[in-house]
Order: sequence, then C-alpha cells, then structure tokens
Amino acid sequence: MKGLKNLLYLSLIFWLFLNLNSCSKQEKTYLPYRVAKNINSILVLPFEICSENNQSFFYCPARNIISGYIEPDARETMNKLLKNELHKYSSYYNFVFLSQNEFENIISQILEETQNPIEIIKKLSQKTNTQGILYGRIYKFRERKGSSFSVVEPASVAFVLTLYDGKTGKILWMEEFDETQKPLSENVFNIKLYGKLKWLTAEELAERGLIKVLRTFPVK
Repeated sequence: MKGLKNLLYLSLIFWLFLNLNSCSKQEKTYLPYRVAKNINSILVLPFEICSENNQSFFYCPARNIISGYIEPDARETMNKLLKNELHKYSSYYNFVFLSQNEFENIISQILEETQNPIEIIKKLSQKTNTQGILYGRIYKFRERKGSSFSVVEPASVAFVLTLYDGKTGKILWMEEFDETQKPLSENVFNIKLYGKLKWLTAEELAERGLIKVLRTFPVK
C-alpha cells in the first residue's frame, strides 16, 4: 500500500510538471514605441552587493526582500549567469558588458560630477554611448549545506534587476527574485521553478531565478 501511495504521488508530480511546463511560454512585455525606438544598446553593469546599510547610488525600489548571507563568489556567478541569459535577447538589443574595474573607473569619474541617482544614469549612458542601463543588486546568495539528495540547509537566493532609460534616468522595468528552496512536499507547484526533483545549488537556483524574471524583460 505504501508503495502504491508513493507511485501515485510521483505520478501526480509528473502530471503537474508536464502541465506547468506546457503553460510556461515566455510572457513578453514591450517598451512604448517612443522609448523603444531610441534604445539600441543597453549597458549591463556588474551586480552590486547589498550592503548592511543598503546605501547605493542606484535607486532600486525592491519591495519585501530581506538581505542575508552572500557567498564571496556570488557577484562573479551572477554576472556570468546574466550574460548567458541575455544572449536570448540579442536580436532586440546590443548589450555592452562592463567589468568590475571598468565600472569602478567610470563611476568614480561620474561621482566627482554628481551623486544624484538620475544624473548618474544619464552620465553612464552618455559616457558609454548606450541608451539603457541594466542594474542588478544581490540581497542573498547562500549555498546549500548538503548534497542534491539531502540537505541540512537549502540554497537561498535573492536579487533585483532594474532597467533604466539612459535619457531620462527613469525606471522602465524591474523584477525581483527571492527564493529559499523548499521540499516539493510543501509546495509541489515549485517544480516549475526547481525543474528537478533534487536540492539545487545556489548557482542553479539563481539561474532559474534569472530565467523567471527575464520572462518579462521588455523588448522592442
């Protein structure tokens, strides 16, 4: 009887997985024509680590994210993952990626002129000959403790992506992701996010988070 129950449970999960995947087509959003016609290149900034005092030169109105532990290699991992995912949108925009050193050199020059967040966006756009600025902030990036089959503590990732109009400095789009992996027995619908019946690493969870939030990335 116990074996039959387990079989029925696995069958239910498989059925939900198939149905959720069939409904997971990418939901495109579109920039207004008056904005889209002027945006050909987007400057992609390296991810910023959320500091304890949460001070930043970039306005990013995350709603309910509580910051937590961030692994030392989180920024490098998130930059790599974002670059890979943005290739899917290369038919819409030309993405210009800044290294951490390049960003620090440019931002130090700008900060000598202004510390106004809107003006910073405008000057970044001008200095790099881009029309949009994509900014990311990491709030949490904690690696799992355990294996893919058994964990003491699951992976936990939280970040925000924000797209600014380089001409006005205003926010055109923003999405946030905040997830600590839970057992499927607690929320079977998360199989759509997790993708596999296993405990994910922080990098795997972050990759799925980027795929999820970029489904609404605005295109031309």
